[in-house]
Amino acid sequence: MSEESEKPTTKVSAEPGATVGIVADSVHNSTVYVSAPADPPARKYEVGLKLLDGGTPGRARDLIGDAIAHDFDSAEVRFHWILALLSKRSYRDLNAQERDQLDQTSKLVHSFPEGEWKRALSAVCKLLDATAGREADMAAAIDELFTTPAKQRDKIMRHLDLVLTGGMKDRLWAQAREAAKVDQVSNDRFGRVWAYFHPVPARPRIRPVASVSITDGDQIRRFFGTTLFLLTVGYLGWLVLLRAEPIAVIAYLLALVAGYVAARNALEWRYRTLRMRTKEQVYFGPTERRRVPEGGFANRVDQSFDHYFSKYAPDEENRQHWLSATAGVRNELRNEIVEIYRETRISIGEINWLIGYLVLEVRKRWRAGTLFDFQQQYRTSPSTKAWCLLSLVAAIPAAAVAIIAAFQAAPLPAVAAAIAAGLGGRTAAQRGFHIIAERRRYAEESLEQEREFTKRVAAYDRWERKLDSIRPGEDEMETWLIADKTLLVDKTLRHYRLAWRDIIAHSFLQTRATGAKRARFEGCPWRYSKYDIRLFLVSLDGVREISTELNFETGSFNGEERSNYRFDAVSSVHVATTSALKYTLELTLSNGPTRNIRVTEPDDQHPSPEEHINSFVTLNLETAGFTPTLHILEGIAAEGKSWIHRDPHRPSPPGQR
Repeated sequence: MSEESEKPTTKVSAEPGATVGIVADSVHNSTVYVSAPADPPARKYEVGLKLLDGGTPGRARDLIGDAIAHDFDSAEVRFHWILALLSKRSYRDLNAQERDQLDQTSKLVHSFPEGEWKRALSAVCKLLDATAGREADMAAAIDELFTTPAKQRDKIMRHLDLVLTGGMKDRLWAQAREAAKVDQVSNDRFGRVWAYFHPVPARPRIRPVASVSITDGDQIRRFFGTTLFLLTVGYLGWLVLLRAEPIAVIAYLLALVAGYVAARNALEWRYRTLRMRTKEQVYFGPTERRRVPEGGFANRVDQSFDHYFSKYAPDEENRQHWLSATAGVRNELRNEIVEIYRETRISIGEINWLIGYLVLEVRKRWRAGTLFDFQQQYRTSPSTKAWCLLSLVAAIPAAAVAIIAAFQAAPLPAVAAAIAAGLGGRTAAQRGFHIIAERRRYAEESLEQEREFTKRVAAYDRWERKLDSIRPGEDEMETWLIADKTLLVDKTLRHYRLAWRDIIAHSFLQTRATGAKRARFEGCPWRYSKYDIRLFLVSLDGVREISTELNFETGSFNGEERSNYRFDAVSSVHVATTSALKYTLELTLSNGPTRNIRVTEPDDQHPSPEEHINSFVTLNLETAGFTPTLHILEGIAAEGKSWIHRDPHRPSPPGQR
């Protein structure tokens, strides 16, 4: 944008490009998170790893599994496949086939070459063996986890969050909490997160130059007027020559020369005067705006221009003078933006970068003293005025002498020729001036437009490069979100005076908050600037549900509601799908009305043409934490407290079959 651009914040005073008064939607194009069926296994693994780090384990699991099926296998690949299998899922959520796959992987660990990835894979397998109740020492498994390199250990703690519960994770909780405090503000989060939700900027446009308003009638009248004038003036000259008086001949020639000089300077004077008047109407003309509907595009453009002109006032003390002096140009720029973008379904967020740029340019010219440089550009010089007036002073009496001489030679023809010359000259002057002025205006405005459009394109390129350079990736967005949720868990545990070992199971349900901006990378789920977060903590005493709103752009939680209920209080859990795109979780307690928890809305489901709608819906449900939350609540509703001790996929002891 400009060296003077400030870093946007979540306040309304964000810099050009920040959204003012609207909800933004953005889909960022990126091949990083997209894989085609024909891609080689290495590419599928690479994309799967990116998706896993970005919090999309379901799709990552499919891609990494596909790579393994095509013999792209190693301890590192298997390690990430297990993380993708268990990320955002508890061990009890796995079906029998998935558990068999984990068992097979555990048996393959010894076949991989020694290295940090094999150590990490071995640690994960031992943790899962202990979780499954097989012969494995839990303490030894935890100890081995602590010996893994930090990079692998952090990934295990992040993705096996729902597996490492109770006593297993208690030893890691302090470390996880401190890591969350660091991760929450890592990588300049609050200086960059706004760029993720910034709408894809619309390409620059410029108002077309008004076409040359020259009609065929203008050309015809100029031709006949000029022809008539030249013929009659020539005839008068011939009559003057017939008199053969030197004074008359000299007067005639002086009238021609002086008339030409006067006409040329008069044309220049008039053109500059008209251009000055036109510019003054723009800069100093009426500034009252027509009333426009509230919430419409024109109204939002008005708000945006008012916002940026106020924000970028050159001098805080003289803000009102600045706003008053620039009211005309502000109104002209506003009208241009409304005109060139109104019918294109472009949101104000997509063109705020351009509005901000235009305001910064006005401020730059204001400070340089060139905002009203048209006054100098179109000022008529004293010499032009002098030549015009002096030439007229010379031409008029000289013409009179010549006409009198012609009259003496041929009275009636001379009078007729003089009258015809006057009429022809008047028509030729009027039409000729209009044609010349229009062509000159068009040439000047076209050149100005070309220069201005080049500057706008350059500003667009700078702004786009800036967004691309600071826009967070999916892995960073997921890291920040996990940190926020971890700190919410910590706050909740401290409120209820619980240790992490007391928590048997937990889940998050994260949905779009009212008025939130949303954005995503192609191939990835929606992310929101504000989330409605529901945290379910299951302990031996029952279920604790905490609801709050997370402002993701500031990392702050606003408001909080807590609900506590026993296992037997959960009467039923039902998923209402009023359409293939709208999911609502209906939770009924025995002592209260049914609570409807919105999970997805139809307007959240806008996949790209390459994405299948059902896969995209599933992707967003997975990201929202829908499946683990549903499993927990359904299990409690069906079995009550006994659900804690029952694993439907765990084989029963031989004597109990």
